[in-house]
Amino acid sequence: MDKRFTESYIGELAHKYKTGTLTPEEQADFDAWYQSHDDTEFVHSGAQDPQQVKDRLLANILSETQPAKVKTFRLWPRIAIAASILLCLSIGLYFYQHAQQKPASNTIAKQDIAPGLNQATLTLAGGQKIVLTKGLSGQLATQGNMQIKVNAGNAIAYIPQNTTATTNQPVYNTLSTVRGQESPYPLVLSDGTKVWLNAESSITYPIAFNGKERSVKITGEAYFEVIHNAAQPFKVEVKGQTIEDIGTAFDINAYDDEPNMRTTLISGSIKINNNTILHPGQQALQQGQNIKVSNIDTEGAIAWKNGYFLFDHESLESIMRKISRWYNVDIAYEPGQKITTGFLGSMTRYSNVSEVLSALEAAGKVKFKIEGRKIIVTKK
Repeated sequence: MDKRFTESYIGELAHKYKTGTLTPEEQADFDAWYQSHDDTEFVHSGAQDPQQVKDRLLANILSETQPAKVKTFRLWPRIAIAASILLCLSIGLYFYQHAQQKPASNTIAKQDIAPGLNQATLTLAGGQKIVLTKGLSGQLATQGNMQIKVNAGNAIAYIPQNTTATTNQPVYNTLSTVRGQESPYPLVLSDGTKVWLNAESSITYPIAFNGKERSVKITGEAYFEVIHNAAQPFKVEVKGQTIEDIGTAFDINAYDDEPNMRTTLISGSIKINNNTILHPGQQALQQGQNIKVSNIDTEGAIAWKNGYFLFDHESLESIMRKISRWYNVDIAYEPGQKITTGFLGSMTRYSNVSEVLSALEAAGKVKFKIEGRKIIVTKK
């Protein structure tokens, strides 16, 4: 293999691929490296097509190259194998190697469920729907004087046309995902702001920002990298809250089934409801108008965007909500069996659900059974 393809360099390329920031030279290096990789390593993983293979491979690289806050033990026999998952008990006990190597229990392995897809739906102003998947390129549609394109397979972008077409009313589009999907690449708004969508999420936005402010609405979870413009503030409306950019990258988690809405600031600064300002490394927990700000490790909040789960003393109920959205499954708990164990560790989002559940079984006093698209949770 080419001497350029060090683990650190491939990790850097993988991050840039996910965020749509590869230069032409880096794209060529990435393609050359990927073509030299032996895809037969993925036979056991359930990959259905070359793009799925690449996505799983990227998820593993990204998971491997993320900085870790806690000392954990990862078992990666080969970097391309998606079967290795790490979880540990919040009370400080870590997986032993033999526990990680245990096969999935019969009740799990009999019916397995593949991970979610890189897919989203773009709904145009007239109601037309366009299904977005990896591998698209070129022009998808026009709205007003805007061309909607997939640029080099890396982003959905709105490009002004050289026309005199105008409209007196704003024209809105919506990008959305359902359970078991995430946006295949970032959405680039007309001002250059980038947005990524997690599963069961949406963003509604004007095709061009012409007023005194730039305003969008979201549901679910979205990650923003905002192009700052003090003369035209960028605002996100979600669940009755308004989050205003002050030059920033941030994540908003506002699922209806979560007890709190969480806004996590990665860089820059944001203002919530005109009175609460977040600084990098801070997260706001919101219930109605009540906001509590705390300092956190932001890695876990955006792990989904980088292709993996990261749990930091997280409850089983919270983990199962994430599994439900990503694997498009329903969760049921046997009556009267509350499981209070917390979990610490990380795993790729591109494993089949049986591998995730087996890791949880090895880590805590919990068992799972898959029935169709339902996961039943019981105590051991």
